[in-house]
Amino acid sequence: MVIDYDGNVSSRTPIGLPFINNALQIVVPSDQFVVNINREKGFMRYAINQNNNIDWKQFRIEPDGAIIGLTSGELVLDVLDKVESAIVIRTVDEGYAIVFTNSTVTLNATNPLLPKGQLYISPIGYNQNPSPSSLIYQTTAPNLAFTALFCDITFVEVGNVCILTILQTDPTGTLPSESFYIKIKFLSSGSVLSFQSQVANSLTLPVGNANMDWVVNSLAFGGYLLTNTAPTGPNQFSIYGYLIDEHNSAPIPWEFLEPEPIGIKGVYQILRNNTLLVSQLETDNSWRFQVIDLPKFDGNKDKGYFNFNVESTYPAINSTISPDIQNITINFYDPVELSDGKLTIYQLIDNQPNLRQYITESSCTVNNNGKTVNAKILDSTFSVSGGIYYIKMDNNFVRDKTYKESLLGIRDNIWSFNVKQKEVPFALSMNGLLRLTPDGTKYFDSLPQEQQSNFFNILLDDLSNAIPVSRSCLTSNEKTQLDPSVNENQYLISIGVEETRVNNDISVETVVNNINTMVKSKDLTLINNGQASKYLDQSYGFIPTLNLWEKYKYNLLGILLIIGLLIVLFFFARSRNSNGNNIAILQLGLIIFDLVIDITFVNNNAKDIPVLYFPRYDNFVIFIYSLFINLCNCIITDFICFLFFLFFKKVLYL
Repeated sequence: MVIDYDGNVSSRTPIGLPFINNALQIVVPSDQFVVNINREKGFMRYAINQNNNIDWKQFRIEPDGAIIGLTSGELVLDVLDKVESAIVIRTVDEGYAIVFTNSTVTLNATNPLLPKGQLYISPIGYNQNPSPSSLIYQTTAPNLAFTALFCDITFVEVGNVCILTILQTDPTGTLPSESFYIKIKFLSSGSVLSFQSQVANSLTLPVGNANMDWVVNSLAFGGYLLTNTAPTGPNQFSIYGYLIDEHNSAPIPWEFLEPEPIGIKGVYQILRNNTLLVSQLETDNSWRFQVIDLPKFDGNKDKGYFNFNVESTYPAINSTISPDIQNITINFYDPVELSDGKLTIYQLIDNQPNLRQYITESSCTVNNNGKTVNAKILDSTFSVSGGIYYIKMDNNFVRDKTYKESLLGIRDNIWSFNVKQKEVPFALSMNGLLRLTPDGTKYFDSLPQEQQSNFFNILLDDLSNAIPVSRSCLTSNEKTQLDPSVNENQYLISIGVEETRVNNDISVETVVNNINTMVKSKDLTLINNGQASKYLDQSYGFIPTLNLWEKYKYNLLGILLIIGLLIVLFFFARSRNSNGNNIAILQLGLIIFDLVIDITFVNNNAKDIPVLYFPRYDNFVIFIYSLFINLCNCIITDFICFLFFLFFKKVLYL
């Protein structure tokens, strides 16, 4: 169940059955949860079941709090004797991996070189099933027990790191047991990059009990934190802690007292900025933490991006840029190649992110020997000038060129910058045409009449959010017409952009250009996410309708000239012979003009009115035949009229 602090229930989706110990018939709270490195992708729940296998299930949390179950399964472990440690870790490619150890104390006399301890990794992609397990470490040393296992992403380098705490007992029992640490760096493919071992006693830690079991945590800015939690009295616990630099094994005391009191649950958390929170004993209905900042051993490589792979960017963090830039640039320390992730550009409006553009692999190029990535920017992306923008880089946007390993990205609100205010000349209101896709046209036709009207309102809302512009600046006559230039039925929709004289408001010209750019690149913009705008045809864009007078003024002037000439001829004939059928000249001219207009309309615009459109050729032939017969009848009737003939003869010879 998901419930907020006000008691509102967001989801009642079950996340799995509890683990039951069949021997004792009791519920054992052994479930563990791991949050995806991309929090939008949820988390994984896992537990070791009674068969010594691992039950797991992935979940996604919707924006409304609902929990959606994804893939699940049971990972059957092929082990030597028993599983001693099993954990799930997040991976840079936004998936998970199950890491487990197993060992045996059984001695095989016929083959004493058989492994006595092993470490495996089984990757699980997001919403996918596990890949085959890979062996990344094994040893033939006898009498081993894996007492602790820690694994995480290697933030400073590539790949992952696992640190094993191993206890080896003396088979004779005469010597004390010896602890040592194994550090293994490996890729997600299972390839091992490096291997180090160190005897625990060689770490000269200034504590009274040298045989303490230490939990090792990898730090985001390099180095490791060693902790040990131990009881110090009734319902009282304390935590010991020391820091180890990657490049210097000498332990470094932390800023806390030694030891530091901690809550009875022993909870502490290392934040992304290297801040350590240590929970305190709960004496009332509240939480209390002690806080220190841990040293950043490799912090000089981080340039403010919380990413040790990025050396610099354009735009730089907190810089101010022109709204007319066409490209952005990311410089890396080491050669990279493009992968499956993307860049996403947001504008902050009232402290809320508003999507401006997606940038995928197809819009990027790599140069400078693989150390620089250039990405193309749409004209509409920074068109709303004078605002704050930021760029998010997905994990797995690029991968290391040498190891083919996914690299970490840049989180929200880290790579932020300002865009200069741009003066845009005032423009009058303008109308333009959008075109629905064939599927969009079918969808529109399937809607009831009242929902068709609502479709236009939803479309204007989608455009208003995507541009962004005030909803009052966009209008529609809520009418459609078929586009005669395409073979399939596709509706044209007229959209009006109203002028505004409010200072700093986006101009009409900018709105028109933005709609055109964003529709033509709708896969990269918010247009593709709209309830109605997703049906817009990106091959058409947004075409402003021309000024009718500018387009047809010569045609209209020609028509007026012809009509004027007919009227002049009418009055000229009337002045010569007032008793004649002078009106016939004007009638004949208008009949011929009407015939030409009708034929032109049928030829060019008949498809705009489905009632007049004849899809069958036989019907079209009948129509032409009837029109021809009636036309001939009119011509014969008029021209064989005796009075009409005498009138023309008299006019011609006057």
